[in-house]
Amino acid sequence: METLTPPGIRGNGEQRGGLIVSRTDLSARIGQTPDGLAWRPSSRGQTAAGAATLGQRIRAAAILAAGIVACAATALTPGAAKAFDLFGIHLFGDKTDEPDSPDAQPYTIELEVHSDESAVVEGVRSASRLWSDRDGKPPPSTPAFLAKATGEYAAIVGALRQFGHYGGSITIAVNGKPLESYQPDARLPHPVKVRIVVDAGPAFVFGRIRIDGRPPPLADLRARTETGSPEEAGLRAGALARSDIILKAEETLLAGWRRQGHPKPTARQRLIVADHGTHMLDVTIGADPGPQAVFGEVHVNGTTKMDREYVARQTGIVAGTPWDQDKVEEAKQRLRELQVFSSVVMKADAAPKPDGALDLTTTVAERPLHVYGADASFSTLDGLGLGGFWQHRNLFGHAEQVRLEAQVDGIESKSLQDYSYFTGATLLMPGYFGPDTDLIAKIIGQRQVLDPYSENTIRAQSGVVEHFSRTLTGTLLFNGEIDHASDGFGNRDLMLVSLPASLAYDGSDNKLEPTAGWRATLSLEPVYEAQFGTGNLISKGMISDYVALDAGRRTVLAGRLALGSIVGAPADELPPDRLFFAGGGQSVRGFAYRSLGPVLADGAVVGGRSLFESSLELRMKLTDSIGVVPFVDAGSAYRGSLPDFSGRLNVGAGLGLRYYTGLGAIRLDVALPVNPRPGDARFGLYLGLGESF
Repeated sequence: METLTPPGIRGNGEQRGGLIVSRTDLSARIGQTPDGLAWRPSSRGQTAAGAATLGQRIRAAAILAAGIVACAATALTPGAAKAFDLFGIHLFGDKTDEPDSPDAQPYTIELEVHSDESAVVEGVRSASRLWSDRDGKPPPSTPAFLAKATGEYAAIVGALRQFGHYGGSITIAVNGKPLESYQPDARLPHPVKVRIVVDAGPAFVFGRIRIDGRPPPLADLRARTETGSPEEAGLRAGALARSDIILKAEETLLAGWRRQGHPKPTARQRLIVADHGTHMLDVTIGADPGPQAVFGEVHVNGTTKMDREYVARQTGIVAGTPWDQDKVEEAKQRLRELQVFSSVVMKADAAPKPDGALDLTTTVAERPLHVYGADASFSTLDGLGLGGFWQHRNLFGHAEQVRLEAQVDGIESKSLQDYSYFTGATLLMPGYFGPDTDLIAKIIGQRQVLDPYSENTIRAQSGVVEHFSRTLTGTLLFNGEIDHASDGFGNRDLMLVSLPASLAYDGSDNKLEPTAGWRATLSLEPVYEAQFGTGNLISKGMISDYVALDAGRRTVLAGRLALGSIVGAPADELPPDRLFFAGGGQSVRGFAYRSLGPVLADGAVVGGRSLFESSLELRMKLTDSIGVVPFVDAGSAYRGSLPDFSGRLNVGAGLGLRYYTGLGAIRLDVALPVNPRPGDARFGLYLGLGESF
C-alpha cells in the first residue's frame, strides 16, 4: 500500500531539480503543477454570436487579394524562387526553414506503451513533448534537451492517472543509458536516440472515500444542479479512479460554500492511498468554508468614457446582502451584455473587513465606440440577401446604443420592384429602470416581396426588456404601424396598434453550438386593426432540445417544434406578415421562404391562422472545424385557429455541411421537397451563418 504525497516528500524515488523521478511507481500528487496548484482546463462561458466588422472584412479581403497577386507574380517571374507562404501556410515550392542553432540537440525517439486501452496509448503520446515535437525544431542545446526529457516523467504520470492507472512504470533511455545518469553538461551524439517505455499497469478503482466539510444542501434546485456533488462528479466506490474526478469532486465542495455566503473556502490536504494488491484508491478530501461575508462596495477601474457609478450600479450587487458567488457571475454577465467592454474582471479583496463586508474590484477595458458590419445569405429558392449595420455603443456614458441597419433581399430579380428592403433605427438604453430592465425604441421601414404576397410597412415600437436571470428574458412593447398589402385576398390598407410580449428561455450550454439543454420562446400579441375595427390575439411558441450522443459531444441530436395560433378576426383583415406561413431555411427547407399556407379556390397561397413546424437534425463533427448534418423538416399553415392537419403536411429532407468558426457555423444545406407541389423546385440550397435553430 502506498500513500500518495506532494512532490518532494517521496520515499520511493529521487528528486532532481524539484521534480520527483520514480521508475517503480507513479506517485506524483494528483493534479499538482510545479507551483503546487491544481491545474484544471478553463471552461468557456456562453458567448453571443458577433458579426465581424466590415472594416475587418475589407482588410482581410485586401490582404487575401494581395497574397493572390503576389503568389501569381512569384509563379510567373522568371528566375524567382518558386515558393510561397500565405498567413503561415505553405502554398507551393521548396520551403526554406530557418537554420537550427549550432548548439541544437536533435534526437530520434521510440515510444513504447504497454496497454490494452487505445485511449491510454493515445493519451501518453499526446502528453509526451518529445514525441509530439519529434518532427519539429530540436531543443536549442543539450541541457535544454535533458530538461525536456526529464519533464517526460511528470507529463506521462499525469496522463496515466487521467485514465486511472497508478501502478505503472516509466523508463527513459538516452543513447542506451538511463536518463538519470547524465549531467547537464553531457556531450551527446547528433542525433541522439531516445527510447521511452511505459507500462501503464492495472487500472485502479475508487475504494474507501471520506469527504469532510460538506456544505449544506442548496435550497435552489437550479443552483444545486449546477454545483453538483462529489458523487455526481464521479467520486464513488467502484468507479474508475480518474485523477480529474478527484479535482472535480473537490471543486463541488468549494462551489457549494461560495454559494452560501463563504467567498474564500479552501481545500483541505488530500490523502490518497493506492493499494497495489487490490488496485483500489482510497481518497480523503475536504473543504474549510472560511468566514462568512456580505457584499461590500464595488470599485470600478479602467473606464474612460463610461460612468463608473453607473457601472457599479449595473452589477446589481447590493452592499450588505449575503455573499453569493452566483451574484458575482451574474454581475459579470450583466456588464458583458452592455457590449461596451472587451474584458470584465471582478476580484474580491483578500479577506473581509472586520464588519464582514468583502469589497469587489471590477476592472474593465472599453471597446471602440463605433462598430459596423455586414452579413449575407443565399438560397437558390430565395436568392441573395445583403445587409449592413452601423452602431454607436455608448452615447452618454451609460452604454446607450444606437444601431442603424439596412437589408436587401431577392437581389437575383431583374426588377428593383421585386427586391425586398428593410431599414431600421434602434435606441437601447440598458439599465434604464434598474440593472435588469432596459428601455428600447425602434422605427423601421420595410418592403417584402414574396411569392404569396407583397407588403409595405412603416412601424414604430417602444417598450422594456427585462432580464429575469441569465437564462430568461422578457420583452413588452407598444407597437404602431401602417401597412399596404397585396395577396390572394386582394389589396388592402391597414393600421395596427398592438402590445407584443415575449419570453425567451435559453438553457443550452452554448449559444453558437449547443450540445445540451433546451431553449424556448413564447410570444403573445393583442392586435387592434383600425380600418376594420377588429381585434386579434396572435400567439406563437417554439421549443428546441439538444442531446449529445457521445462523451465528447461531437454527435448531437437536435429537435425543434413550433406552434402558432391567431384568434379573432378573419385572415383577410390582418397584414400578411402577421399571418402564418411555412417554408425557408429556418422552417421547412426544400420549399421557398414563406411559401407554404392555405390555398384559395383560384390556387393562390395565403397566410394561415395557425402553424405547425418540426425539425430533426443529427449534427456530427468530423473534425474540429468540419461537420455534416442530415436533417428532416415538416410543417404547414392552416385556415383555422388551431392546426387541424386536414391539409397537406409539407416535408423536406436533406444534408448539410458545417464549417465551424468563432462567429458560429457557416451553414450550407441542400434540401429536397419530399412531397413537392406542382411548380416547386427540385431542390433548395441554403447558405448562411449559424445553425438553423
